[in-house]
Amino acid sequence: MEELLRKILFDERISSLVNDKIYLLKAPNNTIAPYIEYEILNEEGSLFAENEEIETNYRIQIDVFTKGSYASIVKVIKNVMKENDFIKEFGGSVYEENPKLFHYILRFNYESEE
Repeated sequence: MEELLRKILFDERISSLVNDKIYLLKAPNNTIAPYIEYEILNEEGSLFAENEEIETNYRIQIDVFTKGSYASIVKVIKNVMKENDFIKEFGGSVYEENPKLFHYILRFNYESEE
């Protein structure tokens, strides 16, 4: 799943908006915004046959950090994730007082056959 997410997030439409600053779990210290962090929040079996997991549900979080508006980045991420069969579960924003960045949080679900 990490490889699939990386491939999707490095789609030119997304990566060009953040100068390829897309990181699994945590951006390096002092990374200059805009940038993206992503992680797998949960992986659980969703369909079983004869005690074997045949479908897995993944819950993914994508965090967008900017110094100004994140709207264009978020819109492109939503579109690209939808094209790749991810279902948006949640979206919301916060302001990170230190380091003074806007932070938009996106969560998606994805069903995968084993």
